[in-house]
Amino acid sequence: MKVRMGIVSIVFFSGFLFSQSLQPNTNSKVTTAVIDFDGLGITTMEAITLTQRLAGEMVNTNAFILVDRSQMKEILSEQGFQQSGCTSAECAVEIGNLLGVEQMVSGSFGKIGETYTIEAKLFSVETSETIRAVNKTYKGAVDELITQVELVAWDIAGLEPPQALKEKAGIPIDEPKVVKSGGGKKWLLWGGLLAIAGGAAYALTLEEDADDLAEPPPPPPAPRMLFGGGR
Repeated sequence: MKVRMGIVSIVFFSGFLFSQSLQPNTNSKVTTAVIDFDGLGITTMEAITLTQRLAGEMVNTNAFILVDRSQMKEILSEQGFQQSGCTSAECAVEIGNLLGVEQMVSGSFGKIGETYTIEAKLFSVETSETIRAVNKTYKGAVDELITQVELVAWDIAGLEPPQALKEKAGIPIDEPKVVKSGGGKKWLLWGGLLAIAGGAAYALTLEEDADDLAEPPPPPPAPRMLFGGGR
């Protein structure tokens, strides 16, 4: 009985550890700041508005710890640093060091005729190396440009945008699959738990067999010895 309870405890404890190992790491977010993008062919106010929309969608990705714009302006003002005119990577790194963040995002919005361009770059403040660069070209109504900026935010995070955003952008929706995003982990979790349960069942079977063999069978009756009588 003690062995059986021990096996059950091991099953539940192992399943708990296994499920915890598949949980997303909520501590993997990186402190990040977004500086105002340059506006090429659009007004400064339009560039600032689009930058704010980009930063807001980056928060929705849940992949960054983003410095608030007002807080960033306050810190830079205290340091006597003007964000306007900061277009080079070196300048962005300097701002990142002042803000104490690990990553920075910079870029530009442009317009040529009826075509809009979006260029964004995520890079490390410590090494100045580019982590991810996104370039997008869009031709259409200016109102739909915001949707394209939201898509860029997910590209910067390296994540698949949600279906609702894809629909808004007119991106064809993929056919439903048996295993969706994150489904592989679920199958892996259930497969691991089933394997643990199967091992426990096998161990219980061995225990029952051991119980059956614990008591040896009774010895066979002693053979009768027939002695010869007299003549």
